[in-house]
Amino acid sequence: MAFSYDPRGLIGRAAGAARMGLDVYSWAEEQVVGAIRHGLDSLDPAEQVEDVAREAESEAARPDPSSLNGKMSRLLDRALDQNTRGSEVELYHHLLDQLVADEARILGALSDGSSSPMVNVYTWLSPRVPGRAALEHASLIGRTANVALPQMVPQYVSHLLSLGLVEAGPEDPALATEYEVLMAETAVLAAIKSASRGPLTAKIDKSTLTLSPLGASLWAAATGDIGR
Repeated sequence: MAFSYDPRGLIGRAAGAARMGLDVYSWAEEQVVGAIRHGLDSLDPAEQVEDVAREAESEAARPDPSSLNGKMSRLLDRALDQNTRGSEVELYHHLLDQLVADEARILGALSDGSSSPMVNVYTWLSPRVPGRAALEHASLIGRTANVALPQMVPQYVSHLLSLGLVEAGPEDPALATEYEVLMAETAVLAAIKSASRGPLTAKIDKSTLTLSPLGASLWAAATGDIGR
């Protein structure tokens, strides 16, 4: 059987294939455009407005972060995520942020478990009733700790007591010599003189200053770099 070469036939078949390809491309394009239109049509403008409104209401319902309610809410939210150790570390950071360098020196001087003599000086309202304090929390701990501002030791000790980092205990007879040195300090002598009223000399209340359990745990955590 003889084979006949027909160029026109080849051209016709090529043109047909090209038309088919164009038809397939057009169909695919229509499908994509239709899907996009369907997606856009499914977006209800009213629902969009409601979503935006709900988000705005939710945002408005949140308390101002700088308000008391906002701060309390953040604290309560953080408490849900904290364990015991995390709470301790947060407390230690809060306490350290309230200290000055001299107060840290006082904690360090008491960190070995030692105690320091402390005295309060009061006036007398009557022979049996002490009056106002002429001097409170005078202590030798300032010398022991080598603080930069010795005259501020009573204020330092008062602050540390208020934070619960140190505590006052009863007079220690073993510190008799130290009490004599403390009573001879200029600030204590001046307070005794101002608090005395004729035959009624100032009332002297002797005690000791030691590191509290909280102060000891803070010192151990801070100097041991635990939970930084």
